[in-house]
This record gives sequence, C-alpha cells and structure tokens, in this order.
Amino acid sequence: MQNGISHSIGQAPNRKRKMSPITPKRLFLGFAPTAAEKTSLLKLQQACEQADEQSGPGLKKVTAANLHLTLAFLGQVTAKQQRDLLAAIPGLPLKHFRVRLEHLCFWPGPKILCLTGTAEDPVLMALAKAAQQLADDLGLHSSEYDYRPHITLMRRAGNLPKLEHIPTLDLTPSELQLYESLSTPTGVEYRILASWPLSD
Repeated sequence: MQNGISHSIGQAPNRKRKMSPITPKRLFLGFAPTAAEKTSLLKLQQACEQADEQSGPGLKKVTAANLHLTLAFLGQVTAKQQRDLLAAIPGLPLKHFRVRLEHLCFWPGPKILCLTGTAEDPVLMALAKAAQQLADDLGLHSSEYDYRPHITLMRRAGNLPKLEHIPTLDLTPSELQLYESLSTPTGVEYRILASWPLSD
C-alpha cells in the first residue's frame, strides 16, 4: 500500500470500460409455411433449378428453414424500437386470412424468383396496412410499393424459368412471426424471435 492506494496482485487500476453500442437487428414480419406447404415449395425450387441448368448454373435456393410469406420488411431495428414493436404488435388486427399463391415471378431488381399472389382478402389487406403504419410510426423501413404476398424461392436469378406446372398454394396461417435476419458463416439465417396467434 502506497499513498493510501492499494491494488490486488495482478489487477490493473480501475478504469472506465467502453461499452460497445448494441448493433441494430435486421427484422421483418412474416408467416411460416406448414410442413406440407414447404414440401410443395421445395419441389418447385427443384423444378426451377433444373430448368435453369439449360442456361447455366447460378440460382441459389432459399433454405427450407428460411421459407416464409412476407408481411412487412422492417429494416434495421434498434433495441428501443424492438421493445416498442413487441409492445405494439398485439394491437394489430391479428385475424385469420386466406391467400392464394399461384404465379411464379422474376423480380429483376433483387434478382429473385417468388411464388406470388394477390392480397384480395380484406383481413390480410388490413393487417398489411396496419403493419406498414406501425413501421412508419416507429421510424422503420417504409415500403414504396403496395403489398404483394409472396414467398421468395430462389436468389441470384437471371430470368423466369419455363415450367410446365406451377403449384397453387392456399395459405391460411395460424401465427404471425417476428423474424431476425442473421448473417452466419453458412449463409443468411432467419430466426423467429416472437410469435402471435391469429384469431377468428
């Protein structure tokens, strides 16, 4: 002990530690397909992949675990925004709906193949509108396009493959999920952070 100051052996003087800021999470709202629906989607992926081999490889399949029907992309979300989001989502019109996906579409901007449909059910339209309004209220990503229900099947697409048969999926989700998009050594992984049941 010197000058009234003592240190434990091997212990550095006490210093203020720099706290690293919490990195925002990349989040979105969506619906997980059932096992039977995933099977149909995986068969469609395989057909797209086989058709693409004629023009050269390049397509990358979305993994079975990552398949989902998108409701709203939220972008980078801070810890506070996530708390506010979790508190507000139960106030959305979480009702059962039906949507038919029957068109295979190529979106050249993001270079993806999607199975798409039209949001004709007023319940789904109301939910999509409310979710987008919530995102706007929280200062999150605001889509410039009208809502179009879709499931992304393939990435790195260069064109629309010619297929003899496109399966029709009639989806009736039972839960709304909040997903986090994570970059991992093996690729992007979508993890469900929370779920809310849809009611009649």
